[in-house]
Amino acid sequence: MNKHAITIISLIFLLIGIQPPAVGAGFDHSLFDRVLKSYVDDQGRVDYNGIAKDQAFKTYMEALKSAPVDSMSRDEQLAFWINAYNAVTIDKVIKWKPQKSVRETFVPGVWTGTKFFTTREHTVAGKSLSQDDIEHEILRKQLKEPRIHFAIVCASSSCPPLARFAYTGENVQVKLEEETRNYINSQRGTRFDPAENILYLSKLFDWFAGDFEYASGSVLDFLKPYLDEQGRAFLDRQPAINYIHYDWALNAQEPIK
Repeated sequence: MNKHAITIISLIFLLIGIQPPAVGAGFDHSLFDRVLKSYVDDQGRVDYNGIAKDQAFKTYMEALKSAPVDSMSRDEQLAFWINAYNAVTIDKVIKWKPQKSVRETFVPGVWTGTKFFTTREHTVAGKSLSQDDIEHEILRKQLKEPRIHFAIVCASSSCPPLARFAYTGENVQVKLEEETRNYINSQRGTRFDPAENILYLSKLFDWFAGDFEYASGSVLDFLKPYLDEQGRAFLDRQPAINYIHYDWALNAQEPIK
């Protein structure tokens, strides 16, 4: 569209009292924001059955298919791919209908399957992608943002709780700081054993140690600014490090229908 056409369209909008859309504006995540506020509780548990019936979620998933990510700023891309990961995960839960865990296998009680994260069943920004593609190839490799590990949610109990908001280019930096701090200072993120002088960390800090080392030099150096006063004091004791068992139980409010 040339400059003259944009000027004429803008004048028409002004004359009829409507604010013209911003040229080159970022992707609209308002529908996903509405879904998250409606179907996620304060503990991050998800009403997947409710989302399955909501047209707003279906419309958002359709919009993800042709999103123009190349024209987005870095913060807009960061917000987009976090939201896309979470939305694809929700949609897969709705379609796959796991009853206990997204890693269920044919053997009852054995939660070791990975196909939930590796099958490419969704088109996002013009490409057929899995959650692993989004996480490892885009968010980690391209955007190199370690805080995404506290924002992308694998539909499991030891994951960060699913936030009740969508990320945007405007809020992503502030919200990533908040979610990182919240997770690290929760029982999912860190636990302290003063008697044995052991610091228990989420397995996220084991699996993705390289991301935190790249950002801060070491896992503990990454943790330190986010820990509360008690946690920072415990680090001064140079505790041994151990890891918390990762619970893959589904983060659903009720069984999937």
